[in-house]
Amino acid sequence: MSQVSIQPQADHVEIRLMSHLDEIARIEGHLSAWAREMGLQAEKISLFIVAVTEAISNAILHGNRQSPQKEVRVRLSYSNLPPALAVEVQDEGEGFNPESIPDPTHQDNLLKEGGRGIFLMRNIADNVEFLEGGRCVRLLFFRK
Repeated sequence: MSQVSIQPQADHVEIRLMSHLDEIARIEGHLSAWAREMGLQAEKISLFIVAVTEAISNAILHGNRQSPQKEVRVRLSYSNLPPALAVEVQDEGEGFNPESIPDPTHQDNLLKEGGRGIFLMRNIADNVEFLEGGRCVRLLFFRK
C-alpha cells in the first residue's frame, strides 16, 4: 500500500514519502506528470526524473538511513522569473558536507559501486544547492 502523501498548495506541491526505496517507484509518475504540466521539454523529463530520484534515494539511504520513523519531503514549485522548476528534497538526518564527497571521476573512485548521485544531480540540474547543513537539496531546472 502506498504511503505517498501529496498535498497541493497554492504555489507548490508537497509530497511526503516513507524512508523506503520502494517510494521512488511510486513517485516517478507524479514527478513526470508535474514536469510535463509545468512545461519542461519532453526530452528533458527523463533526466529530471534521474536527478530528483537520486536526491530522494540519497535522502532515504544516507539522510534517514531508511528509518521507518523518518520521512522525506519533496517540494515541487514553479517560478516565472526565470522560468524554472524547483525541487527541494529534505530528510530528517544529521546532514553532511557536500564538499566532502569524493570525486567519482577520480581514478581511485571509478570502479566504486556508489558515490555518483551528487555528481549526476550537478550535471543534470541547472543549479544545485545544499541547505540546512546538507539535510535539504534544491534542484533548479530552467525551462528553455
